[in-house]
Amino acid sequence: MNLDKKNLDKKKDKMIEITFLPEGRKVISSPPASLKEAILKSKADFLFPCGGKGICGKCKVKIKGKANPPTQKEKENLSFKELKQGYRLACQVILQNSAEVEIPTSSLISTLQILTVNSKESFKIKPSVKKIYLPLTPPTLKDQTPDVSRIKKELEKMGLKGLKMDIDVVKKVPFILRKSDFKVTAVVDNKEIITLEKGDTRGKNFGVALDVGTTTLVGGLIDLDTGEKVSTAALINPQNVHGYDVISRISYIQQKKSKGLKELQKRVVAGINEVIDMLVKKGKVKRDNIYQLTLAGNTVMQHLLAGINPLNLALYPYVPVLQDAIYIKSSTLGIKINPSATTYIFPSIASFVGGDTVGLILSTGLHRMRNKIRLAVDIGTNGEIVLSCKGGLVATSTAAGPAFEGVKISQGMLARKGAIEKVRLKEGEVSVGVVGNGEAEGICGSGLIDAVSELYREGIIDESGRIKPLKEQRKLWRDRIIEERGESKFLLAEVKRKPSIFITQRDIREFQIAKAAISTGIKVLLKASGIEKDRVEELLIAGGFGSYINVQNAYRVGLFPVFPQAKVKIVGNAALMGAIKALLSEDSRQEAEKIPSLVRCIELATRSDFQDILLESIPFSTIS
Repeated sequence: MNLDKKNLDKKKDKMIEITFLPEGRKVISSPPASLKEAILKSKADFLFPCGGKGICGKCKVKIKGKANPPTQKEKENLSFKELKQGYRLACQVILQNSAEVEIPTSSLISTLQILTVNSKESFKIKPSVKKIYLPLTPPTLKDQTPDVSRIKKELEKMGLKGLKMDIDVVKKVPFILRKSDFKVTAVVDNKEIITLEKGDTRGKNFGVALDVGTTTLVGGLIDLDTGEKVSTAALINPQNVHGYDVISRISYIQQKKSKGLKELQKRVVAGINEVIDMLVKKGKVKRDNIYQLTLAGNTVMQHLLAGINPLNLALYPYVPVLQDAIYIKSSTLGIKINPSATTYIFPSIASFVGGDTVGLILSTGLHRMRNKIRLAVDIGTNGEIVLSCKGGLVATSTAAGPAFEGVKISQGMLARKGAIEKVRLKEGEVSVGVVGNGEAEGICGSGLIDAVSELYREGIIDESGRIKPLKEQRKLWRDRIIEERGESKFLLAEVKRKPSIFITQRDIREFQIAKAAISTGIKVLLKASGIEKDRVEELLIAGGFGSYINVQNAYRVGLFPVFPQAKVKIVGNAALMGAIKALLSEDSRQEAEKIPSLVRCIELATRSDFQDILLESIPFSTIS
């Protein structure tokens, strides 16, 4: 016994304490300790955009303590000055002793700016969940009708015939009836009595719709009786610690096998529960009064949520396990709403054209207005593009990469407090708009589009995207251009006591690749459908990010080809609106399930002209 205590004391002596500033969180670990694992253990809201591979340079921290020497990946992503000041990439650090780790705001997840839903569309409310108050007559010796039959007979009088009841609900029936003096409310979902409640609980009938994105989870709490949006909430997808793109997450499953799949499912479910927690607090609603959940996401995200291994989506010929809609008990997934509630996961269209695109089509009515040529673009890490023409729908997905989310951009960040979201250059001055109206800490996607567009408009960069040498620049901009270690950069904003914000030559190249991917997807879709640009009547820009961009600047840099006859319409979070429609209307849900059969998908990589169009779309000279 004394020997065991001695060994335990020795082990304690060897443990190290890692303190995370400014919050003061502490983690105890045995050396050598992976800083990434310690951060995950601390449950800090921290970003690992590339999943901890050391290639994005975003998990920047400042360390006071003994650690391994900087790795080659750190030398590539951090400047000599930053390394000298003690900055490291958290995913590359191994600690030998106790240490203090300062986490800059740019590495934390906080105050994310996400558009939730933007729609004035009206439609017929016909939810599958209904509440019916039943003031039943108690049994007597003359009326010995079984409890469940008594309930069903009363419901039959109201035209609700052939209803089923799960055995778990049946077990509760006698107690609920007698505790409520046989005055109860039946909650019916389609052909099933999903629960029975004491007294009259009509007016407390809610559902939740969710856009399960790779980067963000966005939810709406909806009154199923009135269609009113009670509250909205958004959260960074907790899976981000294993990478910001779906391929990184599939790669994590390849490494960790079934444990990896369980971990990713656990994280997204935890995120959904956190969104629901925010929704019910804002809306002052009880979780038990939420009886249905509808979810739309890309094909990989929907697989992960359902606990289905998406590995083959990353392997040729890129086949999903399932395309159909999924109906599943919310409690089976671990989602904390009414235990009898159902979760509805949208059908997918193809390997990389998922339920979120079905939601986009459903909410915008692209499948119904076939006499018009309409183009919908959802901009993000994966750009989904849908064309409605000639009585049909054509869709594709393009891997734009994470530049629009701030990844691979030297001072890029998500659209949260401190992010530059707007840029204007005029007469030698730069004005910027910052999320939260405070000091700039980096630049987000909409700010990046503005910045590159303005640099091109002012002639600071040429058609190839090259920042012109100082001797070729106009005098009014020369003070803002710095040539350092063979690379040029442009000063966007000077910040007191913090690093100034620059756009580098490498940032412009990353942006060009991303914008060319979106533009190429659009051009290929039009070409494959035999539609000229001047025939497009409406351009629909969807998604939270798409809702904040300056359309003229997007045209200037060639993010979209110029459509001379098209009206531009910002449709907001169309995937979420589609999920809301499916929540509020059985007809809309049936409509959603028919949509995949109406869509012809084009796989860009199989097109012989894909590479040529992509290369043509990289310069800024091809925007017309």
